[in-house]
Amino acid sequence: MADDQELESGYGPRAPTGDNLCNDFQRETARSYVALAQTRGDANERIEGVVSMSDAASPLPFWNRAVLEQPITAADQIVPALRAFYADRSPHPFLFDSAWPTPDLREHGFTLMGHPPLMVRAAHAPLPQPPPELRIVPVKDAAGARDLEQTLIDGYPAPQLQPFTHITMFTPATFDAPGWHHFVGYVDDRPVAAGSCSVGERLLRVENIATLGDVRGRGYGLAITAATIGVDPAKPAALVASDLGRPIYEKLGFAAMLRVTYWLGLRS
Repeated sequence: MADDQELESGYGPRAPTGDNLCNDFQRETARSYVALAQTRGDANERIEGVVSMSDAASPLPFWNRAVLEQPITAADQIVPALRAFYADRSPHPFLFDSAWPTPDLREHGFTLMGHPPLMVRAAHAPLPQPPPELRIVPVKDAAGARDLEQTLIDGYPAPQLQPFTHITMFTPATFDAPGWHHFVGYVDDRPVAAGSCSVGERLLRVENIATLGDVRGRGYGLAITAATIGVDPAKPAALVASDLGRPIYEKLGFAAMLRVTYWLGLRS
């Protein structure tokens, strides 16, 4: 190798699709959230190979999301772009999402949300049957979208959005977002569990898994997760878990691969 040749890290825009799971996960996360934002009419911007940003102006920061597309070594590589995009559009905070360790952003007005585990499940692994009383239905209309959003808000829970009154996130336009699929689980016609997935070129990403508090421990969260994986079981499934939810995913065959980095950014 020549002395002046830049070392290849294996991450970022020069690494080809399929080279490593970490790259594929971040790229597909970035594309899927931009696609969702575009169908809903949210503000969005991509700096190719660096970061993808979308802003639903939601009180829940997960919907105002900046996804890093390659590792960074200095805060000034990313903070100016985040500040320029998110400033003055809304009073609500945003999430900065990285699959890699980042510089300390606290002196730049960010709060560390944590390092949740990125988990992966092999393709073609068998899926369990849901409990007999649980009826899992794909979301196809406004009634299903209302049940989906209310179950996510109450099951997660998301106190910023309680009490639920009307659909704000899963508007009819979002059903056209490429790759996205949504499900609600019912017991006696009551929505008790919800989940989504986004199918990309390499991976199926599980998102938005929630179960109402009074019915936890009955296998509903595991079943709704299995339903999302069943959209394309020929692809490896991946998700970012909470430490509380990790044992549920391990029952489905997910294994923790690494820990991602989540920062909460306040608008300047």
